[in-house]
Amino acid sequence: MAKEIKDDITFWEKAQETFKVVILDEETFQEVKSYRLSRLNVYIMLSVLFLAMTAIILSLFFFTPARKLVPGFGEIEENSEFIQLKSEMDTLTSVVSNQQVYINSLRTLLSGNSDTNLPDIPSIKKPIPSINIELSGAQVAETTRSLKLDQLSFVPPLRGTISSQYAPENEHHGVDIVAAKDTPIKATMQGIVISSDWTMETGNTIIVQHPHDILSSYKHNSALLKKAGDRVEAGEAIAIIGNTGELSDGPHLHFELWYGGHHVDPTLYIRF
Repeated sequence: MAKEIKDDITFWEKAQETFKVVILDEETFQEVKSYRLSRLNVYIMLSVLFLAMTAIILSLFFFTPARKLVPGFGEIEENSEFIQLKSEMDTLTSVVSNQQVYINSLRTLLSGNSDTNLPDIPSIKKPIPSINIELSGAQVAETTRSLKLDQLSFVPPLRGTISSQYAPENEHHGVDIVAAKDTPIKATMQGIVISSDWTMETGNTIIVQHPHDILSSYKHNSALLKKAGDRVEAGEAIAIIGNTGELSDGPHLHFELWYGGHHVDPTLYIRF
């Protein structure tokens, strides 16, 4: 009979049945604490604990960098950041590449060595007029350069006496011009100063990049009036004639003119 009554108890009634949980001292078996619990209380506590843990975990993934551990989460935001970073990286790569070209060109100019494989320095390009003359490849290139430079106007960096002519066979890639002390040195064309520094061999040296792949170099100055990055106009004073550097034995200007990565004879285009 008791068994039948027990079977008639509903689930809700079973959930409300209370149990006494007693905590005893292991040695004396004395009661330390006791709790009265029911199945319903246990279910509620477990549910609350589960919901609290779920909320904490979701908060970690939504509001902390831990969300990146979830595959595919936040791909739209991270994709935009990736695109921006890639664009900045491409820009920096281009800047470094152009800077390396400048460094190679300056190294060649300062060392006085001609390198036929020297890369062109980025500059303003203009179409070169066609020439209907049967010449060798080297002659065509030289004629084209001469015709193009002949079409341009150069300002003499200073007026004086040429003490040493252009002689590439003797590693002398420019002309030496003697003038009075403290004579200002002028930019032969408008352009941007890409180097304004001192070297052991050439002393105070300034190099200007001009349009049409043209570079001009001014060496052995006593003082430099412009710094790298300055924009100069044709005829503007950029230095003072001097006698600096190991390769100088008196006040003069060593002037070099470069076109397309190759040195040319300045006296063909400028009257000093």
